[in-house]
Amino acid sequence: MKTKLSCAAGAVAAMCATVNVHAQSSVTLYGVIDNTVEAVRTTGANKVGGNVPMAVKDSSNSSLWGLRGNEDLGNGLSAIFQIEYGFNADTGSGPSGRDQFVGLRSDKLGTVQMGLMTTPMRGLGGKLNFIPGSTSIANNIGIMTTLNGTQTNLNARLANTIEYTTPDILGGLSAQVVYSPGEGSVGPTNSSVGGTAGKPINGMYAWGAGTQYASGPIYAAYAYETRRGQALLGAGAGLSGAASAGMGVAAAGYSNDYEHRVAVRYEAKWLSAGSTNFSVGWDRLGSKGIFGTGASTGSGETYRDAFSVSVMQKVGAQDFIFSYSVARPLKCSGAAQFGQCSDAQREHTGAQQMVFAYHYWLSQRTMLQAYVSRIHNGSFATYDYDVNPVVTAVASRTPGGSPIGVGLGIRHSF
Repeated sequence: MKTKLSCAAGAVAAMCATVNVHAQSSVTLYGVIDNTVEAVRTTGANKVGGNVPMAVKDSSNSSLWGLRGNEDLGNGLSAIFQIEYGFNADTGSGPSGRDQFVGLRSDKLGTVQMGLMTTPMRGLGGKLNFIPGSTSIANNIGIMTTLNGTQTNLNARLANTIEYTTPDILGGLSAQVVYSPGEGSVGPTNSSVGGTAGKPINGMYAWGAGTQYASGPIYAAYAYETRRGQALLGAGAGLSGAASAGMGVAAAGYSNDYEHRVAVRYEAKWLSAGSTNFSVGWDRLGSKGIFGTGASTGSGETYRDAFSVSVMQKVGAQDFIFSYSVARPLKCSGAAQFGQCSDAQREHTGAQQMVFAYHYWLSQRTMLQAYVSRIHNGSFATYDYDVNPVVTAVASRTPGGSPIGVGLGIRHSF
């Protein structure tokens, strides 16, 4: 629920007086506070001592606060802005940057925004399941957005971004285009992964596009994104360039990464019995670059396909959720065909995830939640719970080690 800022006494009153000079202007304070106790461990590792014993932690899954506003400029044109930060309610640490932008919205011409933003690709990730908070272990993004557990950051927000969104077309159809330039001839690429500074390939950072149709109970969307010249993905996975090359998953140097994603949702209402919501998704994630070491160094590519099916049954104040996701084994070509992409290993790099979740709504803003989430890795797979994994560094994960976790918590929005 969004709460309008109150015009209180003192300085706040002066601010509100300024805001209300234009009757059609508004500023909204909003946020989410989540605290969930989670217990996680791994089983099934393919070597002795490779399993991680149970650990209990308090997680603050996607807690945030923000300010959102608009000003009516007349003739169907508005100025818009958003400032949003994440924080950890369990430790009080933060803030961390989330969507922050300023832009113009036209009823006839569409919307232009500039800043740090959720791209069509990342936005579509939220349609792949019915779990609130992308950092929850009940979310399936660890399966649907990584290459055998290695992040390419295509599911992350994009900095230095210019985004255009069309107005509504044909009653529910719209499209988006995003572009992020390289900001100078020398500098690290747009990635939350740290790496050696360098010039983005072809002078560009990243671009993407998406289209979606939303009408009544139906939602369908497609997104594409590529980030070119990304800094050492291996380093972000806890690997040196050489170690990354040895795994045969991420390029040893800069890489050109791409992703295709499709999501479809449908809601069936059953009179007084509530409603049933369905979601199906497909994702193809790939990385092109220089793989290998020494005489075996050369161009290569690795990619994988992933699929998901989710169902949510709403009965009164209760939500019953089931999710099943599958990451297919890696497909590799060129110099990438070794390590985890070798003939002996790559057919065993697939994974499956099953999630059962229960939500009970005390009000429209306050929810109790419980869930169990299990990832079953193939004997050479290293998938984990993405944002809050059992083992953070991919290089430290024992292949075949399968995470399992349960959670119980409360989530409040304002």
